[in-house]
Amino acid sequence: MRIVQLLTRPQRRGAEIFAIQLSEELKKLGHEVLVITLLTGSGAVTFSGRMVHLGRPDGNLLDWKGFWKLKKILDEFRPDLVQANASDTLRYGVVAKWQSKSDFRLVYRNANMMSPFVNNGLSKAFYRSFLNQTDAAVGVAEATRQDLIRLYAYSNTTAVIPIGVDQEAIDRLVQEKWKLDLSSPYVLFMGGLVPEKNPELVLDWFVHNQGKQGDLNLIFMGGGMLEKKLQTKIQENDLNEKVSLIPNQSNPFPILAKAKALLLPSKIEGLPAVILEAMYCRVPVVAYGVGGIPEVLKSGMTGWCIEPGNRKGFAQAIQEVLEMEEDRKKKILDSAFDLVTADYNLATVAKKFEQFYLQILE
Repeated sequence: MRIVQLLTRPQRRGAEIFAIQLSEELKKLGHEVLVITLLTGSGAVTFSGRMVHLGRPDGNLLDWKGFWKLKKILDEFRPDLVQANASDTLRYGVVAKWQSKSDFRLVYRNANMMSPFVNNGLSKAFYRSFLNQTDAAVGVAEATRQDLIRLYAYSNTTAVIPIGVDQEAIDRLVQEKWKLDLSSPYVLFMGGLVPEKNPELVLDWFVHNQGKQGDLNLIFMGGGMLEKKLQTKIQENDLNEKVSLIPNQSNPFPILAKAKALLLPSKIEGLPAVILEAMYCRVPVVAYGVGGIPEVLKSGMTGWCIEPGNRKGFAQAIQEVLEMEEDRKKKILDSAFDLVTADYNLATVAKKFEQFYLQILE
């Protein structure tokens, strides 16, 4: 097959990282894959095959120049199938399908819950009209698939194909040395410092419980609009020596693997790759049960899945993780590891995509 993967922009965000990993696996399976990023971005994403950066500006709803550039690339490549990976890729993919001489199938990969972002009828009608032009949609979890169907009355082919974890790469990357001093124990928040990821809850917990935690530290890995607000609160509580804010890393695994727990009180999620990666690294995960998270994170079995908005329950779960007997904790972490290795291996997930593509083309 000749396959195109459309990415919003070159950035180290879950949807883009997974699309690159999937492209590499599809290439190994013998398919010709072209990766195209649409908007400007400064993230270091690389692909061993052909990769094109259009570098289009943000905020241009009818980017006719960008649409035309994409159409020309697709006419030259002649794909059998184009996958739009979340966000702006849907709009560009649909317009390119209208214009292109290639009779390709268009698949939309839904990596998040869409309903929380649709705040008016006009927006809903806009996205429904574009989704109806796709041939199929893939949800990262059953929750995201059902959300898309309910919200847009989507009636074309759908499937659930989750994120895959590149286990061999993690095994290699976790061995790399990290310049940060990781000798003191720490818990980790890993993700965008934005309201929907809810990093303020984690900092509030640490501020209110710092006296109980001894030498425990807190690390935030990521960036976003709340960074300054978090930094101000850290300084106000004299926590500069205990709380660190570090940017996204090309290799986060040396930090993730040594964490006492991964804390994710997100308000909105699809199925974050970092949860599966932490489970593979045998790191306890405490998360709100939003989106597809409850499909993999089972309290007392594979982690600690807390009712969304239950701040007290979230704090109690962290304390339980920190105080739990090692034998009991090991059983939970081993179960989480076994689940990821069995059902969320990247090579296995790539073959599921391959089978789904063939089904669509038939």
